[in-house]
Amino acid sequence: VIAAGTGLSPNLWRKQYGGWTEAEMTPLEATAFLLAEHINRITDDPDFATRLITDALARTDEI
Repeated sequence: VIAAGTGLSPNLWRKQYGGWTEAEMTPLEATAFLLAEHINRITDDPDFATRLITDALARTDEI
């Protein structure tokens, strides 16, 4: 969120401040889970977020 607020992409933020630390992983995982749950509720589809991420990851190989 801080990266977005300062106009940096998450990748540039990480490049500037280093890789994810062990202390950051649990909050990051919890945030990702809650965001996915929220997306699923908005779309009224319990698997929408999983498909969204799977499709995005599959496309990264195409680029």
